[in-house]
Amino acid sequence: MKIDISPILSGKVSVLPFSFELPADFEGAPLPPAGTSLTSPIRVTGRLRDSGSCIMLDLDAEADYTAPCDRCAKETTGVVRCSLQRIVADRAVLTDGADEDDYFVATDGMLDLDAETAEELMLSFPTQILCREDCRGVCPVCGRDLNLGDCGCGNGDDGNGDGIDPRWRGLQKLLEERKKTEE
Repeated sequence: MKIDISPILSGKVSVLPFSFELPADFEGAPLPPAGTSLTSPIRVTGRLRDSGSCIMLDLDAEADYTAPCDRCAKETTGVVRCSLQRIVADRAVLTDGADEDDYFVATDGMLDLDAETAEELMLSFPTQILCREDCRGVCPVCGRDLNLGDCGCGNGDDGNGDGIDPRWRGLQKLLEERKKTEE
């Protein structure tokens, strides 16, 4: 979405609110994390305001998504959100050494928010997506969803029913021997 900022530049208004939806799959859109898909357009609201010395952009964006839970793989839905506050600069007044990542850059009085807004939203995804905060995941042996109850297979034991991974059994013996010698 391109926003005409000429009303602020000319001094006709000091605040310019905006609201729009951005298709999740627009050309050049950054991809969401692997296994995640956006199920709604990106909803964007915000305002541009003249602070006297510069134009400030305040923007909020959100989109609905589905993804598998990182612990139990159950299909999970959620909303990813981000907020941005940046200075708007005209490309004509930026110096050659200026880092354009610090600004939203307007060209010929038009401000294009699509790519940077979508990128910031994709970077706002949680590092771990869970179906619920206390998700217990699945049993590493039988694959049963532990949120539905214990599986009864011993969670990785070798048939002894003690729940100890057989790869650690040697260490367990050493610890038991040490404990006996200390008594």
